[in-house]
Amino acid sequence: MDILERLAESACRPGVFVVRFEEPRSAGVAIGRRELEAWTASRAVTVADIAARVEGPALGFALCADLVYLRAGARLELPSPRDLPPPALILAAGRAGPRALRRVLLGGGELPPQEAVALGLIHGVLDPGDPLPLPLGGSLPALTAARDLLRSNAAGAGALALESAVFRLLFAVGDPEEGATAFLEHRKPDFGDSSG
Repeated sequence: MDILERLAESACRPGVFVVRFEEPRSAGVAIGRRELEAWTASRAVTVADIAARVEGPALGFALCADLVYLRAGARLELPSPRDLPPPALILAAGRAGPRALRRVLLGGGELPPQEAVALGLIHGVLDPGDPLPLPLGGSLPALTAARDLLRSNAAGAGALALESAVFRLLFAVGDPEEGATAFLEHRKPDFGDSSG
């Protein structure tokens, strides 16, 4: 099953959805707006695990994930400044900030891993055998809420109001007594099946 088919199948389920880029991926077929929207608006936390050379539309698709990890030895290839970057790459760079956008639009060539981390385009570099640091084992509503807050790109007073509203909602639908008790007893909370 190809990546886009797997994405379409799981885009409406909460949780964590990992796509591993194990083979070199290049220009190939452009990723359409519908697939990109399914990826960036998925109910799951999307994770790109890049273990090969990635460029063109595949690079933009990978960098639009909520979490992006690059394996040692993998390479990110930016388009030449003479070429128009794929829309997904522009979106990912724009979300990362003005420095990342300038680098993507004007720099071109190989993007070293540490520079990609500093620009906010990837979240970390892992050795080939390292496990992905996935947000597992916690409350599914809390994971989903955290993902939504990150995707909102809210800032200032609006961000604080949104964070407060989400906290109140999680408090209302969760098990606040178990959470508080577990905190006071220095143990992991047991939310049962209600939290995922």
